[in-house]
Amino acid sequence: MESFELRDADAALLEQIAALAEIIWHEHYESILGVDQVNYMVEHFQSLPAMKAQIANQGYRYRGVFHQGQLCGYVATALNPEYLFLSKLYLAADARGLGLASKVLAVLKEEAKAGSGRIQLTVNRFNANSIAVYQKWGFVTLREEKTPIGGGYFMDDYIMELDRSEERRVG
Repeated sequence: MESFELRDADAALLEQIAALAEIIWHEHYESILGVDQVNYMVEHFQSLPAMKAQIANQGYRYRGVFHQGQLCGYVATALNPEYLFLSKLYLAADARGLGLASKVLAVLKEEAKAGSGRIQLTVNRFNANSIAVYQKWGFVTLREEKTPIGGGYFMDDYIMELDRSEERRVG
């Protein structure tokens, strides 16, 4: 059995991804954002209706991350003329540290080569572990952005980018 697989989300898998998202968000973000903001963000950005709307209205592509045949995370991307937008990359706690996120990134790098070669993402400014991983992968911080998301809440993020256009031209 393949130890790593990315699967495009059909309706059934998208439902499983939404259930997993709620678990991951509460375990990972409550200490950063507080339970009320996590509840708000799950409802508005990570729930099944939100994911369906992102696919229909924003061109998002959701995929399940599988390890040894089990769903353990998810990734959502959107194509932009200037870069591949990595909107979401989340793994369940027991799947972290297995190299799965690096395998997802390798797939995304290949996909980005078809366009500009660039990948952009947003990451919460206080999410130190994720920031460290992105920096290790070669992402650089372009800017800070504080965006109102409703309910009196803000996303307080760094915009980070990985530019592999040189590799694409050379290699």
